[in-house]
Amino acid sequence: MRIGFIFTLLMGATVAYLAIDRMAMAAPQNIEERKVLPMDVSFEKSQAYSTLNTIREALHLTRLSPNSVLSEAAQAHADYLVANKETSHYETEGKAYFTGKAPLDRAFHAGYNASQVSENLSTHNADAQSSIDGLFAAIYHRFGFLSPSIDEVGIGTTQDKTDSKNSAFVYVMGNSEFNRVCSFETFRGSGSYNYGICREKAHKIDPKVYKEVLDVNKIQNPKIIVYPYDGQKEVPLAFYNESPDPLPDYDVSGFPISVEFNDHFIKKVKIKDFMLLNENRELVKTRSMDKQSDPHIRFTETQFALFPLERLSYDTTYFVEFTYRDGSGDKKISWSFHTKKPREKLHIIRKKEESITIETGKSHLIYFKPLNPHDIVKNVSFPASLDVQFIDNNTLKITVMNEDLESFDIESETRTLHVKVNSQ
Repeated sequence: MRIGFIFTLLMGATVAYLAIDRMAMAAPQNIEERKVLPMDVSFEKSQAYSTLNTIREALHLTRLSPNSVLSEAAQAHADYLVANKETSHYETEGKAYFTGKAPLDRAFHAGYNASQVSENLSTHNADAQSSIDGLFAAIYHRFGFLSPSIDEVGIGTTQDKTDSKNSAFVYVMGNSEFNRVCSFETFRGSGSYNYGICREKAHKIDPKVYKEVLDVNKIQNPKIIVYPYDGQKEVPLAFYNESPDPLPDYDVSGFPISVEFNDHFIKKVKIKDFMLLNENRELVKTRSMDKQSDPHIRFTETQFALFPLERLSYDTTYFVEFTYRDGSGDKKISWSFHTKKPREKLHIIRKKEESITIETGKSHLIYFKPLNPHDIVKNVSFPASLDVQFIDNNTLKITVMNEDLESFDIESETRTLHVKVNSQ
């Protein structure tokens, strides 16, 4: 008789993003794995910083400098999330590691002077790469990381020593020039002034200086920011959901493409065409989104996204064509990117019930290709002796080490896979 375990399979991380006046938090998503190894927290924090800046540099954006005050705020919130097993931008006074209700409160508590801060966070990640991948798959979060107005970041990372699945990565971003100006003596000139934007609420800033500090970083960054960027490799395949969800009628779709115009240079732009083509130059079915069509009104006038309505394919080159009109006429930009290449033998399961053959001692990637926009693999059962790692909501990596296991089934709520094992 086959002995199995039942698992609920959802995405591997929970991600969240908050700007000063808006929140976009990815819905809680738990992934049950046999074991998550303890991480080197210091190393993964360094990796998160390095990976984020590698992406920004590839887009010719300025690097984010480390800021110790923002790091203190980020670390305090990461500690709070893990200690209280929560996933939220908000804290409750009286709970362990409480330092402030909202991200801005925590930044002020740590000693940051400017109100222009934003926060991204993810939980239940095994490492920095999965944290960054999850945040970049969520479109509202991605725009936060790729903002041309930020230039510094603090990162906090925590993992529960007794429950390695309970982890948190927190990123708090800011504008160093804004912070510096808020540290100056208050404006004492005559006429109009700005106030209520520094830690000291009564602090006044000359309007001309205020405009300059808002633009100082934008001036140093490119006019157009696209992601995935031209020539990027190992691009993830899927987007699942986000809260608020930009695709509420889809539980699984493809990794989104985004375009943002730096509003210091281009303040008004109109899309004429936004297309994604596969390696055969065939049109991929997509849904475009801008400020007018964004169901949650999170996009600005200069932010645009394209959502493939099906997961992207492994190891495939895709081509993007974007035609737009700005103040000087019609223009077109084109670029390409390449999706993740499997390191293990890939089995694509296209039907509700199928059979495959695998070998002992080797890892195999089992991809249950979605049969519809809501087809994610839930409540998976498999033999207790099988080594299983959940890659995403539709993909498992399995390894059979038991040479006595000749066959078994992997079953979910909607799919059945019969597996025959060949011993080497």
